[in-house]
Amino acid sequence: MKKSIILAALALNTIFVMANDNANINPVGLVFLREGGETPEGIYRMTSGGYEVFTISSADKTFQPASLYYGKDNADKEKIDAMAPDGKVPTAMNCFVVNTPDGYIMFDTGLPSSKGGKTLERLKSLKISQRDIKGVFLTHGHFDHIGGLIDDSGNAEFPDAVLYIPSTELTFLRESMKDAAKQIEEAYKGRTVVFECGDILPGNVLPISAKGHTPGHTAYQLGNLLFVGDIMHGASIQLTDPTICANFDGDRAESIATRQRILSYAASNSLTVFGAHIPLNGIIF
Repeated sequence: MKKSIILAALALNTIFVMANDNANINPVGLVFLREGGETPEGIYRMTSGGYEVFTISSADKTFQPASLYYGKDNADKEKIDAMAPDGKVPTAMNCFVVNTPDGYIMFDTGLPSSKGGKTLERLKSLKISQRDIKGVFLTHGHFDHIGGLIDDSGNAEFPDAVLYIPSTELTFLRESMKDAAKQIEEAYKGRTVVFECGDILPGNVLPISAKGHTPGHTAYQLGNLLFVGDIMHGASIQLTDPTICANFDGDRAESIATRQRILSYAASNSLTVFGAHIPLNGIIF
């Protein structure tokens, strides 16, 4: 597994170089075929396994401070400073839209428009309406993943979508963000599916436990695609050393175990892995 992760890290570094040369290049052209025509800014459009996939930058964030990875009592500071000598780690804030036979589905929503979120704006540029979204699958309950579910009045931004949320994460959300949880549950009342990992969801979406970042953090597999949320925040350093954690991770030991397990599973099964905080098209490998 370690060899696979190191090779993926080298590939990711190549992606960063290519992107600097031409922002319109699809960095993983050998894996995906870019559709014809111009792709709107902040969006990557790809096809794989019969699915059309859109990576949408829900906010134009490109770097985070390396100090976010220093660990408890700065235990990893020396290691991180060697890997990120400029003090910056490439990042992003993505959500993902997939065109399925049953309509468009989303994995997370990004920030709300009122907080600088660009998800709705970029969906509109693709001529995808909010009513075209038939399902929203949440990886976890942090605001940059659920904030785009409702508008400032508490109404559902995706009025025809069924909301899918892991039971453990719903409990966490109710405890950590009571007001937001109440608003979301009210907005999607009658259109919320609470599930357990191991259930098979509509459209053959398979939820996989990815706990650690939050108690109910969940990855989703759809065919050969794997959407992993926040198992990784800084791929340029965490692919090289999966034992590094961002300070956002609620349980460091579980986060490390999950990262290693999910990456090994994906590599062993030749899956394409999408992460919410991975630059450019959001692909880890």
